[in-house]
Amino acid sequence: MFECYNRRLLRINLSDRTHSVEPLDDDFIRDYVGGMGFGTQLLTTEVPATADPLGPQNKLFVCVGPLTGTLAPLFAQTCIVMKSPLTSGIINTYAGGHLGVAIKQSGYDVIAIEGVASDLVYVTITPDGVRIVDCPELRGKTAREAEAAVKAATGRDDLHTMAIGLAGENKVRYASLSSETRAFGRGGAGAVFGSKNLKAIGVAGIEDVRVADPPAFEAAVAAIYRTLRDDMARPWSLLAGFSNVGTGVGMQLVNEKSALATRNHQLTHFEGASRIDGAAYRENFPTRPVACFGCLVHCGMLHKASTRFGELWTRGPEYETMYSLGSLCFNDDPEALMKANLQCEDHGMDTLSAGVNIAFAMECAERGIIPADLGDGVKLEFGNADAIIRLLEMIAHRQGIGEVLAEGTRRAAQVWDQGAEEFALQVKGTEFAAWMPQRMRGIALTFATSNRGACHKRAPIGLEISGQIPMDQIEGRAALVKDIQDKVNAIFTLVSCRFAEFAVPLEQFVDLLNAAAGTDWTAERFLWMGERLWNMERLYNLAAGISGEEDRLPERCFEVPADFPADQKPLTREDFNALLQDYYRLRGWNEHGVPTAERLKMLEL
Repeated sequence: MFECYNRRLLRINLSDRTHSVEPLDDDFIRDYVGGMGFGTQLLTTEVPATADPLGPQNKLFVCVGPLTGTLAPLFAQTCIVMKSPLTSGIINTYAGGHLGVAIKQSGYDVIAIEGVASDLVYVTITPDGVRIVDCPELRGKTAREAEAAVKAATGRDDLHTMAIGLAGENKVRYASLSSETRAFGRGGAGAVFGSKNLKAIGVAGIEDVRVADPPAFEAAVAAIYRTLRDDMARPWSLLAGFSNVGTGVGMQLVNEKSALATRNHQLTHFEGASRIDGAAYRENFPTRPVACFGCLVHCGMLHKASTRFGELWTRGPEYETMYSLGSLCFNDDPEALMKANLQCEDHGMDTLSAGVNIAFAMECAERGIIPADLGDGVKLEFGNADAIIRLLEMIAHRQGIGEVLAEGTRRAAQVWDQGAEEFALQVKGTEFAAWMPQRMRGIALTFATSNRGACHKRAPIGLEISGQIPMDQIEGRAALVKDIQDKVNAIFTLVSCRFAEFAVPLEQFVDLLNAAAGTDWTAERFLWMGERLWNMERLYNLAAGISGEEDRLPERCFEVPADFPADQKPLTREDFNALLQDYYRLRGWNEHGVPTAERLKMLEL
C-alpha cells in the first residue's frame, strides 16, 4: 500500500542551516492523502494560529500528491500551505509546470521550510544533497534572473525552480513566487520567502514514481484521457478554448453577460474587452502554447512582441490579469497589459491583488482621498496605462503611495479612511478575483465564505456564467457552493489542476487514487475528507481571530452598477444574509459561523 508515495518529509531550517528527513507514517497518509491535506495538518499542528505570518514562527509546507509524476494528466501542480500575510489565516496556493514532478522525483512528498536565514540564501535539493547557499549577488534581481542563476550554478538542466523578485524581498504582502512559466500567485508566499531571506529553491530528482496496481492504474488513466478528449471535442468546450487561446477565451462571454468587473466594479461591461482578450493576443502577437508536465490542454500562452516598451516576452496575461490590470483599471491597451504582466512576473507579485490595489487607488484619487499626481506628469486615473506601470514599480519598491498599497487593499483603506473601505474589493484581506458578486450569487457566497478570502477556485463559475443556472437565484445556491468547496478541497489533496474538475467526475479521481495508492476510498468518503479539511481550516482561522464577522462583502457589492442589466436582479443584503445563514446551516455551524460540536464529531475533529 502507498506505493505512489515517497513517505518522506524534508525539513530545512534556515536559522541554523540544517536539514533532516522525517518519515510520513501510514495513518498520516491515509487521513490526509497529500497536497493541501498534508499541508493543512502540518501547518495547523506546527504553526500557532496567532503567529505573525512574516515572523520566524511561520513555515511553508511545499507539498505534492499521490498522482504527481505519474502518467495521469493534469496532476502537475505543487501546493504550498502557510499563514498568509494578507489574511493572517491559512492559505493554500498553487503553481503548475514541472516543479512538482521534480520534488516527487527527489524522493520527498513534503518540503518544510522554517526559520530565518541571517542573509539572503537559496536552497538546492538534488541527488548530490541539500545545500543552503549564500547569494548576496541576487539581491534585487528579478525572479527570472534568480531562477536562471540557480540553474547555472548547479549546472543541471533538469533543475526546476521557484524564486522571488523585488516584491518578495520587500515583503509586499501579495508577493508571489515565480516558478519558470508559472506562479504561486495568491496569498503572499513570496513575502514569506522574503521574510525568511530565501531567494529561491531549485529541485532535481531521479527517483522512480511507482503505483500499487499498474494494470488498474493504466485503465484509470485511459478513462480520464477519454473523458478529457471527449470534453475537448465538444463545440463549446472550455478546456478546448483554453488549449486554443488560453484562459482569456471566455472574456467576451463574460462581457456579453454583463459580468465583467470594470472600473473597480462600478460597471459590468467593458467596451475595450475585445482588444485585450485571449483571441486578441493570439491574433496580434506571436504566440506559443506551453503545457505543464503531462498535460494535453496546454493553456499557457507565451507571447513575444516588439512594443513601445521594447521587446517583451511573457507568459500571459491570463484571464484574471486581463480583468485586474485590464477592465478593472479601465485599461484596453494590450501592449501596456503585457508590460504590466511582465512587471508582476519579474518583481514577483500576484497580478490579481496588484490590479485590485491599483484600481482601488484610482478610485481614491478620483474621489480626492489621495493625490492623483504620481510624478513626471503621470496622473493616477482610470484608463491611464502609464499610471498602472508607474504604480507597479512604486509598489514593488515600496515608494510613495506604493508603500501603503504594498500592504494590500484592506490595510490601505484603513490608512486612507474617508469611506474607502466601502469600495475596497477584498474579503478577509484577499483582493477579489475576476468575478462579480453583484451579478453572481454563487460568487457572492463563495467570496464571503472562502477560507482564503475572495477566492474563485471553489465556486460555481461555469454553471452561472454559462446560464446552466440563473446567476441571480439564491434557492439551492448555498448547497451548491458547499459541495464545490468540499469537492475541490478533496481533489486538491491530489494536487490536481482545477481545470480537471471541469470535466472529470469525482469517481474517476477516486479510481486513480485507489489504483495508485492501493487504497479503498469511495467517492462519498473522499468528499467527506474534503469537508473535514474545510473545517480544519475554519477552526484555525477562528483561532487566528478571523471570525464569522469577516464572512462579508464590501458595500460596493450592494450598490447597483450604472449599466446593470434591467432584466436582472441586483444583489441585496437580504438575499446575501439568507444565503449566508443557509450556508452556515448546511455546514453544521452556528449562526456566528462556528462549527458545532456535533459537526466536529461527525468529521472526527
